Amino acid sequence: MGAFTFVGLAVTCSTVVIFGHVISNPIQLLGKIGGVTTIVLAIFGVSLATLTTNIAANVVAPANALVNLSPSRFTFRSGAIVTALLGIAFQPWRLLRSSESFVYTWLVGYSALLGPIGGIILSDYYLIHCTNLSMKDLYTLSPYGAYYYSGGYNLAAMAALVFGILPVVPGFLQKVGVLSSVSNTFVIIYNNAWFVSFFSAGFLYGLLLSLKGKQNKSLASADPLLPPAN
Repeated sequence: MGAFTFVGLAVTCSTVVIFGHVISNPIQLLGKIGGVTTIVLAIFGVSLATLTTNIAANVVAPANALVNLSPSRFTFRSGAIVTALLGIAFQPWRLLRSSESFVYTWLVGYSALLGPIGGIILSDYYLIHCTNLSMKDLYTLSPYGAYYYSGGYNLAAMAALVFGILPVVPGFLQKVGVLSSVSNTFVIIYNNAWFVSFFSAGFLYGLLLSLKGKQNKSLASADPLLPPAN
């Protein structure tokens, strides 16, 4: 990865010397270089890189998620096809029209959802269950399972998720143009959406389970994920 980063920096910096200004977009750079052979090879390379990167990073995980959600309805192949169709339906070219819309609207807004999920998971695993999981209960629908919670739903996690997202909503609505203006406090919260939602959701989740005494629940069949060190 370090070598890839170096190549990107070196090529971008060299454009200042060769063309007199920075060209960070590889497509624009290839257009400046010219030449039929160069353009054909470049198009092939960029297309191959885009396909392989998207298949590895953006198709495998959601396809497997769909299979796990309903194994009787989805195979990995059908899950991958549904993922591809959803990717088109979301019109990603709209996000890539400018770095402003992609970074500060999509990525920051998306981080407000991922932040509380990460905070809840880490709080539950490290603080509540102290890295111990009951493998048997992870794969059971029994109401007596350790992770059945309330009718199969972890209400504390759902409340913490909403609590982590809510402070970011005003800043997000202002960014997408729904609200004309918001307090500067909400702007700062939105700009740090991942950190705010991560810590607030993780803290509330730990607090709720502490009040309910869930962390004291005995897990007789709890198994550590890693064997004890010798």
